[in-house]
Amino acid sequence: MTAHAESVLAAAERLRERSDYPGSLKLFRKAYAAFKGRHDLQGMLDSLLAMGDICRMVGSFAQALVHYTEALEMCTALDDRLAAADALAGLGLSHRALGQWAEAVRLIGKARAEYARAGDARGVAFSYWAEAGALRFGGRIPRAIKMFHEARRRFDALDFRSGGAYALCGLGGAHRIAGKFQESFDYYTEANDLFRKLRDRFGMAYSHCGVGNAYRMQYDFRRALQHFSKAEKLYAEFGDIVSYSYTIWSMAILHTMTCEYDHAMKEIVIARKNFRATRDPRGLIYCELAQGQIEYLKGRTAKAAERFRKAFAQAESWQFAVERCHADALLQAALNLPLPGRYSGASCYRKLGLALDFIEIPFNLP
Repeated sequence: MTAHAESVLAAAERLRERSDYPGSLKLFRKAYAAFKGRHDLQGMLDSLLAMGDICRMVGSFAQALVHYTEALEMCTALDDRLAAADALAGLGLSHRALGQWAEAVRLIGKARAEYARAGDARGVAFSYWAEAGALRFGGRIPRAIKMFHEARRRFDALDFRSGGAYALCGLGGAHRIAGKFQESFDYYTEANDLFRKLRDRFGMAYSHCGVGNAYRMQYDFRRALQHFSKAEKLYAEFGDIVSYSYTIWSMAILHTMTCEYDHAMKEIVIARKNFRATRDPRGLIYCELAQGQIEYLKGRTAKAAERFRKAFAQAESWQFAVERCHADALLQAALNLPLPGRYSGASCYRKLGLALDFIEIPFNLP
C-alpha cells in the first residue's frame, strides 16, 4: 500500500510540475486516502500541503484553508517545523486571496520565523515574496517594492532562478500600481524571458499578463491584447480561475479605453461571476469600478456614481487603500463631488506614494 501511495504521490508531483492542476489534485487526494488507510502521518502531511497549494492555485481558497489547517495540526504531532512554516505560508496566501491581507502579513511573518529557525534560506526568501504580495493587496506599495527587492536579492544569492523570476513579476506589478509603467514593463519582460528559458508555463502566463498590462498602461493596445491572449489561453488550461479572471478584467479595461463597451461588459460579467465563486472582494471591487466607468460613458451618471460609492465603501471595509483611491477619484470625475474624509482627491495617491493622477473618465486603471 505504501509503495502504491508513494507512486501516486510521485505521479501527482509530475503533473503539478507540468501545471496540470486538476489532474494533479485528483492524484494527491488518492495518495492522501492511501496514506490515511495506513495511518502514515508523514504521507498524509505531504499530500495535504500539496492539496492546499493546488486548491489555492485554482481559486478554491476556502478548501485550501481546510487543507493547510489540517496540515498545521499534523505538524505539531510530527514536530515538523519546516512543514509548519509551509502550512503557515499557505494559510497566509489563502487569506490574502480572500481579502484578509493584514492576517496574511501576520501568518507569513510567523512562517518566516519558522523558516529561519529551520535554516531554510529559500523558505525565508519565499516569505519575503509572499508578504510583499500581501502588502501590495493592502496598498502599501513602497513597502511591497522593498520586500520584493529583498526576495529577489535572496533568491539570486541562492541561484534560485524561478524564485527570482517570480520576484521580478512582483516588482512589475507593484511598479505598475505605483504608476511607474516603464519599470513595470522592464521587470515583466525580464521575468518572461526567464520563464521561457525555465519552461515554466505558469510563470509564462503570469508574466504575459504583466507584459500585457504594461503595454496597456502605455496605450499600446495591440501588443497588450497579444500578451493577454497568451495568458488567457494558458490560465484556462491550468484551471486557474483567479488569474484568468484578472486577465479578463484587464481586457475589459482595454476595451473600455477603445470604446468597445459591449465587449468590455461581457468580460466584466465573466470576471464578476468568477470573483464571486472564489470569494475575492478585491476582484469584485475592480468589477464595480470597471462597470461604473461604462455606465458613465453611456450617459448613466447616477448609476455610475452608485457603483463608485459601493466600491469605495467596500474598499474601506476591507482596507484596500489603492482601490479606495480609485473609487474616490472616479466619483470626483463623474460628479465633481469629493467624498468626505481624508482620502479625497489626487492627494490620496500621493499619500500612498503612487505617481497616479486620473483626470477624466475613462481611467486606464492599473
